[in-house]
Amino acid sequence: MRLYRTARPASGRRHLLKTLAWMALVWFLALVALPTLLRRVERAAGVRRLEIPGGRVLGGVLLVAASALGVRSAVAMAGGGGTPVPFDAAARLVVSGPYRWVRNPMAVGGVAQSLGVALALGSPTYLLVPPVGALAWHLLVRPSEERFLRACFGEQFEDYRSAVPLWLPHALRPGTSRPAAPRGLAGRGLTRPRSPVH
Repeated sequence: MRLYRTARPASGRRHLLKTLAWMALVWFLALVALPTLLRRVERAAGVRRLEIPGGRVLGGVLLVAASALGVRSAVAMAGGGGTPVPFDAAARLVVSGPYRWVRNPMAVGGVAQSLGVALALGSPTYLLVPPVGALAWHLLVRPSEERFLRACFGEQFEDYRSAVPLWLPHALRPGTSRPAAPRGLAGRGLTRPRSPVH
């Protein structure tokens, strides 16, 4: 089975439900099960909790904000006719919602969520998860995902890629301003692929 495939045609509601189900599973494993396990190991090993001033509050706020970003991104992805899962990918290039500001807001949200959990728990070990996760996604997942998008959407993806930053929105990058919308990406922020990949 090929890892990257576009989703079969279905209603936007069905794509959204599938996306939310995958998100719930990933969030449970990464944000509940893993940090709980690591804290138990830390306690057994005598590793003390990090006392970060305001860490619980800051971590909680960051977790809620990043989770909201993830849900909003899921809605946009479902509107593109698919899910964030590689073998059920959106059939149209999604450039609306959070995708107007960064190319993969779900990755940004995931890193921020894990940082929020790490701050709230004060877990020294789990504090390694955000940078390691970001690096792993950037080096291992991003290249193949971008090859797939380039094969599906051609110049439209290249225009989008050149106009929209990967990690940080232009507003958060000193000395930059958000460019005009990429050529050919008008309307509701969704375009059909040059040749669907199934």
